[in-house]
Amino acid sequence: MLARDIMTTHIISIGPDASVRDAARLLSTYHISGVPVVDADGVMVGLVTEADLISKVGKAVADIMTRRVLSVPDDTPVDAIAQMLTSNGYKRVPILRAGMLVGIVSRADIVRMMASRWVCEKCGAIQHGARPTECFSCGADGGAFEREIEPRPELSRRQ
Repeated sequence: MLARDIMTTHIISIGPDASVRDAARLLSTYHISGVPVVDADGVMVGLVTEADLISKVGKAVADIMTRRVLSVPDDTPVDAIAQMLTSNGYKRVPILRAGMLVGIVSRADIVRMMASRWVCEKCGAIQHGARPTECFSCGADGGAFEREIEPRPELSRRQ
């Protein structure tokens, strides 16, 4: 499974000229801990996180953002991304295609992938985790699987 298979493509971002207060509002509103900083041409120039907001001083996002950001191409294996996240203590990694930001893979995206159910369209067999390369039941190619995430409303309801 590759980054493009699990990445979040609805990217919430902010400009480098936005105020620190605007960044705090954005993170708070969307219940996220960091966003890419994108310039007027759509090029990612950094990342601003909760840690940046509470540990650095500045008026604009450009003053406090992290400029050196680890990013990977969209064909990077998920296992490699998981290793990067855990070994570096990161929560997310921006995904690039031809140098442009096309998605984000977070720890939550990887956990969602692990919770996925894959249903073989040929025989109905269910397998869990990453996309199967072959059906254990009928031998069908992995392309015959459709991804399902079984909802758990009791876990997703906010108290």
